[in-house]
Amino acid sequence: MARCVSTCALLAILGFAHGQRQLQQATSGIISIAGISKDLGQSYLSGQQATSSINNTSFVVRNGSELQLNHQVFKFTGANCYYLLQKASDNSTRSLVTDAFQEAQSLGLTVIRAWAFNDGTNDSFPLQPQAGQLDASVLSDGLDYMVSQARAYGIKLILTLTNYYPDYGGMQQYVSWANSTGGIVQQFYTDTSIQARYKDYVTAIILRKNSLTGLLYRDDPTILAWDIANEPSNPGDDSGDILQSWLELASSYVKSIDPNHLVYTGLSGLFGTSTPQLLQLNSNITGDYTPYTSIPYDPACNGNDYARNIATPDIDMASLHLYPTVAPYWTQFLQQQVQTIFNLTEAAGKPLIVDEFNLQRPIAQRNEGLQLIYGLLQNTTSPVAGSCVWMVSSPSYPDYDGFEIYSTENATAMPQPTPSYTVAQQAVINGRNAQFRNFNAALSCVLRRNQQQPANGSWPYVDGWDTTLSIIRSAAAVFNSSSLQ
Repeated sequence: MARCVSTCALLAILGFAHGQRQLQQATSGIISIAGISKDLGQSYLSGQQATSSINNTSFVVRNGSELQLNHQVFKFTGANCYYLLQKASDNSTRSLVTDAFQEAQSLGLTVIRAWAFNDGTNDSFPLQPQAGQLDASVLSDGLDYMVSQARAYGIKLILTLTNYYPDYGGMQQYVSWANSTGGIVQQFYTDTSIQARYKDYVTAIILRKNSLTGLLYRDDPTILAWDIANEPSNPGDDSGDILQSWLELASSYVKSIDPNHLVYTGLSGLFGTSTPQLLQLNSNITGDYTPYTSIPYDPACNGNDYARNIATPDIDMASLHLYPTVAPYWTQFLQQQVQTIFNLTEAAGKPLIVDEFNLQRPIAQRNEGLQLIYGLLQNTTSPVAGSCVWMVSSPSYPDYDGFEIYSTENATAMPQPTPSYTVAQQAVINGRNAQFRNFNAALSCVLRRNQQQPANGSWPYVDGWDTTLSIIRSAAAVFNSSSLQ
């Protein structure tokens, strides 16, 4: 049976001094973090935290609508690799981590966005297997190793703290812990006990002392930014008020315990009712409901309101996720949508990062879309600070979503893995996801708004990786070097 680490040992794990002595870090066992956001967060705010010796110029900071490093404009070309934490936690799969960093480096990429959470027990090596309990081994062998490797390769990290989607737990797991019968996503944003658990987790990560680098995460310039949630949504609420309130509270809390790092949230770019004239530009999003119903979906019912969301005071950067799925999309629609995002970002006076984007096969169309997206980001006068393509991965990692980028020239993409669930099991999962995503309220919203859902395209596989890699390398060479001019 795993043992619980004492409060004193927990303080040491987070890098705090207890009395006059620094306690040793625990490297195994289960750490209870319940209530630490109240206790340790207050200690931090009252000046009792460990003193930072890091030069503030080592951090990427926001200066108006620019990012800067060492008082110079900072721009980046990067990629996503969500699996780093999980694979770093197991010695037998650590090569997948180094492969990803090596691939990024070979392509000239300087930033990787990765998950810094793994909640519940549905996935191997969970960091938070139970509510308010962290696995010390996954912290040290997984998270600490991932950050130390990024530091060694000279790559900065964007660390995502939770996820709207059920992969690796995320919001759905927090809600499930609080509701034995399921619950809906709105509870994640509004239930005070759930938010206390989220804040406990955030506090434990940000104020942790890395066992390999010796730095508090708060003090590590390897970290570019904290992503408070990946694609947060609140289906059924076209007012956008509930999600907006949560963004304000969560971003403010993270800033209060870590003034060194940038804070933002990964957004799909969905416009809301504060900009009704822009709602037609949401039509590249098909919604989350196609597994459950053929009823047309209206993205305004997702609870997002882009103009309001990016104006949140403690959100440092606007963000955008782009996944064009309809063949003529990038020639007839993409440029208008992206230019609108540019305009809103410029009006908000903040830098923009496109922190997820890609197209599925055939690769000829993928490459056409990538070239257009990179071109838009490079050739605008709007404050675009960086991009992260989805996603780089080890040649040994299966192409689960059809978006993997493998670095071997002319590589043949690995085939889609065989589904791990039976049809009956998947039906149960779909039903649980529909409940969590508040399907009934979203359906009511859709019927009330009475809009149409676009068709979703799919294509056969065609090879052409050499061109894909050339596009990414060229984009990195042009965009990264522009920060030095």
